[in-house]
Amino acid sequence: MVPTDKASVIELREREYDKRLRAHRLRWEVYQQADPSESSGLLEELSAAERDLGDSAKKRAQAQSDDPNSNGLVFAIGTQQGRRTLGTATTGLEAKVHVRMAQVPTSIYHIMDPEEHPLVTCWVSNSATKDNRIRRVRVVSFIEGYSAQAVDTIELKPRTHHEFNQLPTLFPDRVRDVTELTRAMLNVVVEDMDNNVTELHRTAPIWLLARTTAPVVIMDPKAGEWLDMSRYWGAYVTPNAQSVMKFLREVVNYHPENRLVGYQGGEEEIEPQVKAVFDALKHKADIRYVNSVVDFSPEEGASNQRIRLPKESLEDKQANCIDGTVLFASLLEGISLSPAIVVVPGHAFVAWETWSQPARKSNKWKYLETTMIGSHSFEEACNSAEQLATSHEITASLSGDEAYFRLWSLRELRTKLRITPME
Repeated sequence: MVPTDKASVIELREREYDKRLRAHRLRWEVYQQADPSESSGLLEELSAAERDLGDSAKKRAQAQSDDPNSNGLVFAIGTQQGRRTLGTATTGLEAKVHVRMAQVPTSIYHIMDPEEHPLVTCWVSNSATKDNRIRRVRVVSFIEGYSAQAVDTIELKPRTHHEFNQLPTLFPDRVRDVTELTRAMLNVVVEDMDNNVTELHRTAPIWLLARTTAPVVIMDPKAGEWLDMSRYWGAYVTPNAQSVMKFLREVVNYHPENRLVGYQGGEEEIEPQVKAVFDALKHKADIRYVNSVVDFSPEEGASNQRIRLPKESLEDKQANCIDGTVLFASLLEGISLSPAIVVVPGHAFVAWETWSQPARKSNKWKYLETTMIGSHSFEEACNSAEQLATSHEITASLSGDEAYFRLWSLRELRTKLRITPME
């Protein structure tokens, strides 16, 4: 069993950091190649490094979760661990509040699921043993100056407890001006409604990410784990944006029959439409790849990536791997094809479903490396992505960790997770 004293958490964090640096270096070496799949030896070394990093992260996460000094505990009322305040003899209550995000992603915060990705988690217990009375408790959390109040009122019978999540709604006009990493103050209030008494009002400093920053992962201090945020990149896929719809009129000129019909034709008509998108981006939009592998900063609590909206990539005529992926997916979704965002450590590429009808979906995918749009043929870009996908799927299977290969179908993101386009 991993010891959970403070020194051991620090030691495990240092080991993980060293392994993360090694994996990060290998990602740069692999993905700086014009065709990443040509670096077969490096790919194998990268896969081994990713698995080693994953094992190290799991050990550190367990130790951090068990350590009250590292697990995001804001306050504890009447408990024997952590920062103890007041006592059950005085209040009849026990309460613990944990911060669940080391940094707040202001760009996608409004579409996040409060149950899966809350800002705070509250645990409240009625430990009264003398009067056996029901307690009514209200818990309020808010980011001072930046959010509305999230409020939960709980009625607790004697010797019962309740745990719940809160995600205070940000004020759009306030966070619009957050253009760089910004310090803010989280407020948490616990009130005894029966006696109209504020049991506790505690503040804790937190970080707000810039509006132009899209997180790849964010640290959950309570669980000691990195939360994958890549599903929310689906919000950057904007098929209805005016510039995307306008560019589709250019795409149709690169189709051999000058038509874009989605899945309305036969299965053999799907790939020519995808190729038309590739050729239009290559020759008409003149998109060029700008190397920008994801930068991991574990000491800051998040892995961040500047993602351009598709309209920005078309205007700038350049894109990194994620920019190109959301741009290509926007155009595919715009012609009623079923695209997906494929995420592997340090990289992303696009996929499309080979066939889809209301009564019959293939659930079979083909892949394309968008970083090769300006330098290679359509066939080469597809072959490269296919090899990368196969390599990372094998790593995910061997490690049992799906973080090594994530395929986010836009159809499922829209319908099941309700991740809608930003514009």
